[in-house]
Amino acid sequence: MSEAVAWAAAAGQACLRRAYAAGVAGGAASTRCTAEDEGTYSPLRLLTLAALYLPDLALYAYLLDVIVEDDEVDRVRAMLAREMGATAAGALRLAHRALETHARNVGYEAGVWLERVLDHASAGLCRLADRDAPALLEHARGAAVALTAATAATADDRMQVPEELAHGLAHLLVVYLIARTIA
Repeated sequence: MSEAVAWAAAAGQACLRRAYAAGVAGGAASTRCTAEDEGTYSPLRLLTLAALYLPDLALYAYLLDVIVEDDEVDRVRAMLAREMGATAAGALRLAHRALETHARNVGYEAGVWLERVLDHASAGLCRLADRDAPALLEHARGAAVALTAATAATADDRMQVPEELAHGLAHLLVVYLIARTIA
């Protein structure tokens, strides 16, 4: 997996942007919902739906971190990476729609926050490349914490929502990109 992390860490902003777009688009297979339908949901509903993906994402991340160096399980590793990528894409799509919907409802520019997502993801990938320890679970947990904080903030802190979403989306993007690279 260290090769996958190194490759992902070397990815520039354009590659991260393409991976993000691919994750949001590919997440439709997991959500089984159109962008138009998702656009009618509230940010709270979208975040709640995204949170449903997080336990599976953590399980896949843990299993991949555990079997990362075992050459006997190449087929299992590839299957886990595919499932983790699909799961991350579903959560990424729903959290992205939450950001879009919240931006529309509150009146801010979502694009500014998407740039933060790419910056945070790039920094997270660089930190991963500087160490040998398994980190997929760390990013899955980071996504869970940030999306939970965004969900809680919908009640009374309008600008904390996009801040937490940017962190959560960055973690999901890191997991998605590494999973796609492994698979």
